Amino acid sequence: MDNKRLRLIVIGAIALAVLGFGYALYSAIQKEDQQERWDVLDKLRRDGEPAPDADPFFQNPYGVYNPERLAYIRRLETFLDKTAKDSDDALEPHTRFVIAKTIADHILSNPGILDQEERGAFYAKAVEHLESIRDEHPDFPLNWTMLSEEGFPSLTRQFIQWLEQNRAWEKEHMLQAKAPAADVRVVIRTTRGDLLVGLYPELAPTWTANFIERAVAGEYDGTFFITKREIGDISEPEEHTIRAGGAMTRGMGDFDMDGHKKVAATKLRSGALPEESRNRIPHQRGIMSAWHDPSDEYDHDAQFILCAAPSPLLDYKYTPVGKLIDGDGFKSFDTLKRVFEGKTWNAEKTVRDNADLRPLVDYLQAPVQIVKILVFRDGSLQAPEAAASPTKAEVKDKERALSSIEVDRYASEAPKPPAKDDAPKKGEDEPKGDDEGK
Repeated sequence: MDNKRLRLIVIGAIALAVLGFGYALYSAIQKEDQQERWDVLDKLRRDGEPAPDADPFFQNPYGVYNPERLAYIRRLETFLDKTAKDSDDALEPHTRFVIAKTIADHILSNPGILDQEERGAFYAKAVEHLESIRDEHPDFPLNWTMLSEEGFPSLTRQFIQWLEQNRAWEKEHMLQAKAPAADVRVVIRTTRGDLLVGLYPELAPTWTANFIERAVAGEYDGTFFITKREIGDISEPEEHTIRAGGAMTRGMGDFDMDGHKKVAATKLRSGALPEESRNRIPHQRGIMSAWHDPSDEYDHDAQFILCAAPSPLLDYKYTPVGKLIDGDGFKSFDTLKRVFEGKTWNAEKTVRDNADLRPLVDYLQAPVQIVKILVFRDGSLQAPEAAASPTKAEVKDKERALSSIEVDRYASEAPKPPAKDDAPKKGEDEPKGDDEGK
């Protein structure tokens, strides 16, 4: 063998060795790079995925908004776009499945997301990720029919079908925020300002007709908002309401513990059967619902509550009859805030610690008076069809049309607690009347 040929063999051998080493190095780097990407996803899940023992989805049947889960979805989507897409292994379909599953959890645990377009966007995004797994990654295990029962499609297709069926059911049956009827407006004029209310006569026809009749006759004039409830937080169902007490509250005084005890002890009779809106409209901020004692399923025929914040604890249990409206000079939600800011007797330790006084814990120390309620149909004041109640307040000329009302005319500052020696004596400022049938 001549030297030239030997040199070629040696050079070839060296070249093959270099290529082999390069390929081995490249494979090792690729393998290490793939492992690093999986490690990034694993850390992302450990840091961001809500644990079952801390996730309201697994704890609370009412559902609560979970911003941590939504932020986790965004981080997963960023990882997909920047790292997992077009990977040589199963990282991309695996990431897409984690996103789809987390979106499903987010939707199911948040019935408070009421806008169907917003919910639909989440459903569409989850289906898009699953369709990518089905069409672009046929070898991914979720597409194996061997993992499904005989005759059933792959798990990917089953997941897609479930999402689509659930979205269709929600669109038909889920609680949905609704605009009130446009032809009737109610103005509740209080000592903290005016509340403009639209009603739901189609979904609560009996209660709203009864309310309009009472309001037009003046039966609410001179009564009070008497109690507020503020329970729950982001981790459990909430209730944030203020209650108008009806005829039994007429004549209530500020900081009058004895007088308030008499109102709290008044026996209330049942009223109307629940109507359709109880199962159709969620208790968002500003919703007006018929009140009833928690121990009584029937709606009281006169008393009502206003939601000062989302109150999912009331969903399916109380009957929405109207909704506060801002506009045309009315700042109803500002008024609602002022009414709701009043302190209850729960702020007094002597009340909290006394079993006899415990019924007062939700009662406002300074009840807010309803000066009058005016009902407008197509902008014009509605007059009573029969004789007005003796309690009906005088109607001013500018109150005969909705457009001419002087908004917040009766608003005044909240009263301050009296000095101890100025507190009302027992028997003073006692409420007049009862609530039987009112």
